[in-house]
Amino acid sequence: MGITGIKKTAVKKRFLALLLACFAAFALSSCTGVDPNVKTTESKVEKYKVETSPEDSDVLLDGYNAYGDGLTSPVTVKGVKVDVEAFALRSYELAFMLGQAEFKSIKDIPVDALAQYAVTHVFFKNFYEITNKVTEFRQAEPDRVSAELEKHFGKNKIDLKKSVLYNKGKNMFEIWVPEYGTNIFYNIDAADVNGSEVKIVTTFFNEFKKSTKLGRTEITVTIKDGKPVISKMSQR
Repeated sequence: MGITGIKKTAVKKRFLALLLACFAAFALSSCTGVDPNVKTTESKVEKYKVETSPEDSDVLLDGYNAYGDGLTSPVTVKGVKVDVEAFALRSYELAFMLGQAEFKSIKDIPVDALAQYAVTHVFFKNFYEITNKVTEFRQAEPDRVSAELEKHFGKNKIDLKKSVLYNKGKNMFEIWVPEYGTNIFYNIDAADVNGSEVKIVTTFFNEFKKSTKLGRTEITVTIKDGKPVISKMSQR
């Protein structure tokens, strides 16, 4: 190869290196350059890898997940099938995301917490699956929010419009979607059926290996009007 050819090859290599560097810089800014002061109403869901445990670095799953063991199968109460895992996850949302681990009835839960729980569930089946990549603004009609609350707790007389999340001028509930996205590690220890109730006891852990205890909940699900609903909860 002549001198001219060598120079051309060197130029091409430098150009390629510069191009790769620019691409890497752009990718990095795309991942970390979200301005927390800028609000957006559009959701951008990105798939990404989450390492579930340093001890199990080969276990890689997309997004956030719930890793449950124990008595995860549904149980039948008064002829109604109860999704034990779903209610175990509801207990995590109430206890560790909303700070409502102890209540004997829905009346014991602050209206703001109930409104946040209901409005969030209008849009998301599970809180842990919410992406933390983009801040989202959501609005929901009062009837829709009340229906969601009834779906989880049964018929009630809670006036959700007393919550700070209710915008009276617009007659809408409004929230910035909480950054609840996380991996959940748990073991369902018991699902005891007694009459029209089932008590679901769940232990939650901090890691995939389930070696460090986060906390333990006991959520009671009651069959009302032919449907399973949350009636009370305690933390052990």
